[in-house]
Amino acid sequence: MTRKLLTIALLLGLSTILSAKEPTQQLLRELDAALENASTYEGYFLQRTDVLRQMLQGKNTPEQEYEIRKKLASEFGAYSLDSTVVQLTRNRQIARQLGDAYRQAETDFLLAREYALAGYHSDALDLLSPYRLEEIPAGLEYLFYDSSNYLYGELTAYSSNNAQYWQKRDMYRISLMPYLEEGTYEWYDQHRAQAESDRERGKALEYALKALEVTEPNSRQYARAAFFVSTYQEDPDEEIAWLARSAIADVLCANKDYASLNDLAERLFQRGDIERAFKYVADHGMPDALFFGGKLRPWQIAQFFPSLEQAYAAEAARNNRRMRGLMAVAGLLLLALAALLYYLSRRQRVLVRTRKALEEEKARVERRNQTLQDVNERLQALNGELHESNKVRQEYIALFLQSLSENISTTRQYKNHVLKYIRRGNDKYLIEEIEALPPIEEDIREFNEMFDKTFINLYPDFVEEFNALLSDGEQVVPKGDDILTPELRVFALIKLGITESSRIASLLHYSANTVYNYRAKIKNKARGDRELFEEAVQAIE
Repeated sequence: MTRKLLTIALLLGLSTILSAKEPTQQLLRELDAALENASTYEGYFLQRTDVLRQMLQGKNTPEQEYEIRKKLASEFGAYSLDSTVVQLTRNRQIARQLGDAYRQAETDFLLAREYALAGYHSDALDLLSPYRLEEIPAGLEYLFYDSSNYLYGELTAYSSNNAQYWQKRDMYRISLMPYLEEGTYEWYDQHRAQAESDRERGKALEYALKALEVTEPNSRQYARAAFFVSTYQEDPDEEIAWLARSAIADVLCANKDYASLNDLAERLFQRGDIERAFKYVADHGMPDALFFGGKLRPWQIAQFFPSLEQAYAAEAARNNRRMRGLMAVAGLLLLALAALLYYLSRRQRVLVRTRKALEEEKARVERRNQTLQDVNERLQALNGELHESNKVRQEYIALFLQSLSENISTTRQYKNHVLKYIRRGNDKYLIEEIEALPPIEEDIREFNEMFDKTFINLYPDFVEEFNALLSDGEQVVPKGDDILTPELRVFALIKLGITESSRIASLLHYSANTVYNYRAKIKNKARGDRELFEEAVQAIE
């Protein structure tokens, strides 16, 4: 029982680990997809900056040109150091031409910050050192403290004399704090840096997460905040996940100066994912760092790249050895397969001959069966036609006999009646009685009623199926107490096989021209081929 419980606990733990790793793998797949489309995102970035470049081509005052170039420098800040420096250097010239100490100081501080972040620390010091706190133009204190904070923060990280720089960095950070609005990204970021300096990792992580909350997803600030969140993670999977999120944001923003992708490559290398790590560094990390033009990033990558390249070469060699082994096995399998194919081909030829003979015999049998089936179908069709013909014949014979019998009785009675009047010499009364007889139209009406009832009794669905052969909105509907309309009676006779217009006219007491017009009128309303319409009517069941 105890062993079963341990097994279940082990399986649950393994399931938890696998489910936790799956989001990380999904993020890596998203990063791979983003890197494949990096040129597209870079194109979007360049389109945006082209709008600002085009604005420079217009007629601008020096002040307007200054603002446009400052915006361009901000855009290029993480894309190209050279482009950033070009814009800010031109702004220094504009500030000197205007004699504007404010703009000159602002440009120096912005340029010093860019140099500091790119690793050109001496150039940044040369720009900042001439300024004294009491000489900084009003409104630029924040920018001066911010640039100085970045410079000494970088010096602390990459210099051996970091104690002195550490002290200055903290001093400038403390001076910067009053200028930050609480709840902003910069406010949370500086408090994170302070907590990190105080070695309070939990609080630093809390501030980093707060900074994330106030940034736009996949922005430059988001990429930077996500990177810092990764540095405080205890779980390696969480660290990789946050580095991936930061790297995705860098790609979407077309950043060329970044740390996340390179750090992620190192973590994946340590995990044994050498191919992906090599791809991140060789295809993206180093080319982007060189494109940006910074000093430190290529150097950092170069420290890690040889071991990665060596491991990648070793992995490639192992893959080659495995490939050669697989090729040898595949060769043996091909030889075995060739022998098997030879044996099967001989067997196949025998089977083909046998199958061919059987198929020929089967074809002969099927032809005979088909012939019998065709004969049977024709017999069934003839039988059906005979049955239908007999049914119609029986109905009409009965109707004819009944009508004939009634006419004989009526004629006999009328004959006796006439003879009686003649014998009595009452010719006058006889003439009056004949003249009082109902008109012939009444007999025709009774004939039509009898015909309609008999026909519909034989073909109860005739009207519906007949209308189905007509176009939409052209249906023929009997009016009043009529069962069939004159047109329907014409085509009812056609259904019964009476197709000559003269015979139809004689039976229905219409003129031949009227019958012709009815037929033409209805066929013009046919849904399909009008030439086949009467055949379709005859086929109505």
